Amino acid sequence: MRDTVPLFTGSQATLLTRFLSSPQRPKDTLTYPQLAGFLFSLGNGPELIPPSEWIPLVFSDQEAHYETNDEGKQVLQAMMALYNDCIRERTGGSVSLPPGCEIRPWPMDNLSADAPLSQWAQGFGMGYDYLAEVWNEYTPDEFDEDFGALLMTLSFFTSLKLAEAYHQETKGKGSLEQFAQTVIDIFPDAMREYAHLGRVIYQARLEAGDLELEPSNHMKIGRNDPCPCGSEKKFKKCCGLAGGTDSGPIFH
Repeated sequence: MRDTVPLFTGSQATLLTRFLSSPQRPKDTLTYPQLAGFLFSLGNGPELIPPSEWIPLVFSDQEAHYETNDEGKQVLQAMMALYNDCIRERTGGSVSLPPGCEIRPWPMDNLSADAPLSQWAQGFGMGYDYLAEVWNEYTPDEFDEDFGALLMTLSFFTSLKLAEAYHQETKGKGSLEQFAQTVIDIFPDAMREYAHLGRVIYQARLEAGDLELEPSNHMKIGRNDPCPCGSEKKFKKCCGLAGGTDSGPIFH
């Protein structure tokens, strides 16, 4: 289908890395790994956040400063493809870190400020904080302990300070390095379980009529809505043209 967002690619990861790290971007713009963690957390939460709401957050609610409309379309299309990649679990797909967010071999290296996994964890925390009230309201009490363990695992590499605090809090045996290796070993399972729990809660809310959204494999931006890329044009006249159509679903 012409309006289907394609799978997220390594070249799109490179595009986002370069664009988001440019000095032309506003202060506090998310890095690419932060964006990946942020979208994973949002996309697999108990409530879906539309692109028109999360895209401005990527640029700290400031203008993205695209040099051309074409650049805006490419960047927005890449972000949407990344988001689409992050929500696969919602339809039973696989869960994994995207290209450019690889885990470094030595555990402690992943706590460095420039480490992709550390930045991913920072973004994950931002996304969780954004939906924390919803998680708190709808997570069954019997899952509180397990959910806390998932949050610890997925946010562990946010910073050395936080990692040390987790190590002390859990009274983990062995060194911090050994504890970090254990976290890495269970990281893929934690991603999968987080996404699964978010999906279960979301579906339960749909069945209970607690959400306005109807069950669907599509998320739409109205063709006459302002384009979320910040161009101040209608979506159909801007990034809606990227998929070769001026209407229809953004995600499939």
